[in-house]
Amino acid sequence: MKDKAELIENLSSNIQEIKRKRNIVNDIKLELAQKHDILAGDIQEWINSPKEKLQELDIRELYLFTEQVYLKTGDLIINPKSYFTDVEIRESRIYDASIKRPHFDFPITFENATIVGNGAHSIPIDIKMIDMMLNNQLLHYDPELQRERTVITDKKGIRYEPTVIKKNVDEIAEHMINGTLVPTTLVWNAALGSSDSGEELVFDNKTNTLTITENTKVAIVDGFHRHKGLQKALRQRPDLDFNFVLIITNYSKSMAQQYQYQLAQATPISKNRQTQLKNARYSDGIVTRLMQESDLKDRISQNTQLKTTANQLVSYNVLADSIDSYMNIISKRDAKKVGDFLIEFFDELIGAFPEEFIFNTIEYRNKSLINHNNLFVGYVVLANKMMVNQIPVEKLTEIIKSIDFSKDNSFWKELGILNDKGNIEDTSKVRKIIAKYFSELNIEE
Repeated sequence: MKDKAELIENLSSNIQEIKRKRNIVNDIKLELAQKHDILAGDIQEWINSPKEKLQELDIRELYLFTEQVYLKTGDLIINPKSYFTDVEIRESRIYDASIKRPHFDFPITFENATIVGNGAHSIPIDIKMIDMMLNNQLLHYDPELQRERTVITDKKGIRYEPTVIKKNVDEIAEHMINGTLVPTTLVWNAALGSSDSGEELVFDNKTNTLTITENTKVAIVDGFHRHKGLQKALRQRPDLDFNFVLIITNYSKSMAQQYQYQLAQATPISKNRQTQLKNARYSDGIVTRLMQESDLKDRISQNTQLKTTANQLVSYNVLADSIDSYMNIISKRDAKKVGDFLIEFFDELIGAFPEEFIFNTIEYRNKSLINHNNLFVGYVVLANKMMVNQIPVEKLTEIIKSIDFSKDNSFWKELGILNDKGNIEDTSKVRKIIAKYFSELNIEE
């Protein structure tokens, strides 16, 4: 390789042009993850701090990353052929980053396990754990246990592969990233007789732990598309938090096939009903925009509980449900206008009150209602009122300053927003009271 310092300098300039173009960055992450098993989180670090991080890269990783940025920008100044030899290029094209990562193997112990039946246990499982097990070949595809399989005939004979519907995988990944995926149940089978110790699963009823023992063969029985979807989602957002419910059975192959048969016999849902249930709300797309384009980025929890250590301010559902309930959206055109206004609204709110919403959120949450999760119901109602009445966002600071959010203000207890202990109860009744209060504010004086 020649002129590494020059390449990194030129590459850094190109990265500045693309770092905020989410589609391009995601394409780079997916390409390098799928072909070379390079983690999305590592790539994001290179993009965030190129001059520092690119210096540390394996020469093969530097080539692969340079190639991707070059393909996206077309800038000849970073053409990889100008910096890397033919030998380096050939070695880079067969590079697999997984060889640098530590090996992960059974036994694995899971917490919060329960017995759900003869030879079956249930546990909550994080998608990062599932991804790690898949990457280390600890989870297998057994065609004889799947509802659908594809027959492949070639020179080597007949083989079976999973029937993968790419559209389904893409939808699952998108819902997971957007925080709209409903937790469901996955099923694995720890094949009876596959462990060297004679026991594939060891349950401790004192600690409620379940251990999958060494050399156990574990196969996916139900949820193959969800496994593929979670992997795709993590390649784009390695910081995602999501749990599935997992049932692990300890059956012979014939018993596992019977289990799958019973799953397949479950009452089907009509196509019309599936369409109704699948129908995404305009509010979901608007919250996704807020998560990406506004100062609420990284401050919206995808769970019902906020992570105060991460300075999260509001839950996804509170925002989406409020937008759905209190803003009039009947078309994509409406959704775009509402999204544009809410981005401007929350940027103004957070920018005007940085101590309350950015720097000292916990301190203010202890003494004030201003940054409480449920108050965002009121902010959505207020935003709608300002939008409908064509009141400029610049007036928001004045409106908020006119409200005494202090928990010492007896008005909040009289209204029913604070309980006798001085806390806001997380109930629909309280959210309706908050919405009513903000809807009746006089903001046109």
